[in-house]
Amino acid sequence: MKDRFSLLSVLFFSLLIVACGGKERLHEDSGVLHIAAAANLSYVLPELVDAFRMEHGEYAGSDIRITKASSGSLTAQIRNRAPFDLFLAANTRYPEVLHEDALTAGPPVVYAEGVPVMVYRQEIEGEKGVACLIDASVEKIAIAQPDLAPYGEAAIDILSRAGVLQQVESKFVYGTSVTQTFQHVITAADAGFIAASLLYGEGGKELKKAGMGRIGFSHDAYNPAGLRQAMVLLDASNTTAKAFFRFMQSERAGDILRNNGYRVE
Repeated sequence: MKDRFSLLSVLFFSLLIVACGGKERLHEDSGVLHIAAAANLSYVLPELVDAFRMEHGEYAGSDIRITKASSGSLTAQIRNRAPFDLFLAANTRYPEVLHEDALTAGPPVVYAEGVPVMVYRQEIEGEKGVACLIDASVEKIAIAQPDLAPYGEAAIDILSRAGVLQQVESKFVYGTSVTQTFQHVITAADAGFIAASLLYGEGGKELKKAGMGRIGFSHDAYNPAGLRQAMVLLDASNTTAKAFFRFMQSERAGDILRNNGYRVE
């Protein structure tokens, strides 16, 4: 009876240790780098990862896995203990909230400023600026969900400051991220608001093939602070994550980001 009780005690405490360990963190393998990345980084991240591997030979063979979605969606996943090691957001607010809630391994660091653009079909009078969206010929305007994606917030801000928001909001077609919004623009919408970074690489080729025009915006057309993109380290025990976090603050990373439509100080 005593032996049976001892065995049950060992099993109980073994399960308790496993359960407590699982509750503390869900990171699967410190040899793998899991990056949660805002969707606007879709085309530039492969170039950043390649440059990181070249500059840091010790991580050349590292397994780097990237999950792309809206910043709001990724924040919800992190709160639900998704096994990410590093979070590259499209604004500062989401990483700051995670840090305030003690869900990060350090404070957020700004790595770039995103740039919003409006793209539109050639038959639309884009020279009028966003006022062209009022025209009856414009039936669908693609924007990212403002409560999930900072670029959606920027779109609302641009339209509001231009005094046309109420006249065009019934035309909105929402994407859950800026990349889904980009697909709406290519396939169904007459115009849309996306990240300038999506005009590069394959995205730029798709827009050119579709014959779309584009409009850029000065800082006084929206709140640029809302697109200051910040990153935060989630797992301080992952050496690859810490190395990539430092790399994203380097001159090399800054040059790559500038060459792909971002502003970098």
